[in-house]
Amino acid sequence: MYVNPHFAERDLPVLHDAIEAARFGLLVVCADGPLAAHIPFVLHREEGPYGTLCAHVAGNDPLARHLGDGREALAVFGGPRAYVSPRWYAGGGLPTYNYVAVHAYGRPRPVEDRDAVLAHLAELAEVHERGRSDPWRVGEAPPKDLARLLPHILAFTLPIDAIQGKRKLSQNRSAEDRDGVIDGLRKRAGDDDLTIAEAMVGYPYASSGPDSAGPT
Repeated sequence: MYVNPHFAERDLPVLHDAIEAARFGLLVVCADGPLAAHIPFVLHREEGPYGTLCAHVAGNDPLARHLGDGREALAVFGGPRAYVSPRWYAGGGLPTYNYVAVHAYGRPRPVEDRDAVLAHLAELAEVHERGRSDPWRVGEAPPKDLARLLPHILAFTLPIDAIQGKRKLSQNRSAEDRDGVIDGLRKRAGDDDLTIAEAMVGYPYASSGPDSAGPT
């Protein structure tokens, strides 16, 4: 993706946080045209220089047959996003969006061992059930259901070879304009509005000065 320098995020822990906050992403592979799958991911932060993603697709998905052929894949994670009205700017401007996005690139490696696939499914459930008073575990699944579904699941790892991050949080606007955006988002008060407003409050703007000519 194109990343205006104002909005570039290069801090790996921040990028990892964004991936784990999203949990769900878009896997894209180009093979006789683009193929894509919307799937949940688990991130292993310490595996490899940029971390390793773990996920699975349906075995019948046309994308599945290309996950072990050495092709590069792209995992896209969209974080919170919020429309920004020009009414919120003291200095005028045009409509835009503030948002968070991470792109992770790598070559998938299929996981073929049955126990390893089960371990992946158990970890995926544990991550998504975390915080519940009575979390569901894979061990509770009826054995006949697992036996029926496992042959149709293609699990894989995606060691991250390169990673891009974009946090567009009005870094190219004046402090007065940013205050107006934060106030506007808080008043509108949608879920992503409030998340973006708090991200703006916590962002170190001193490291990126305003430049009203900068594109999205």
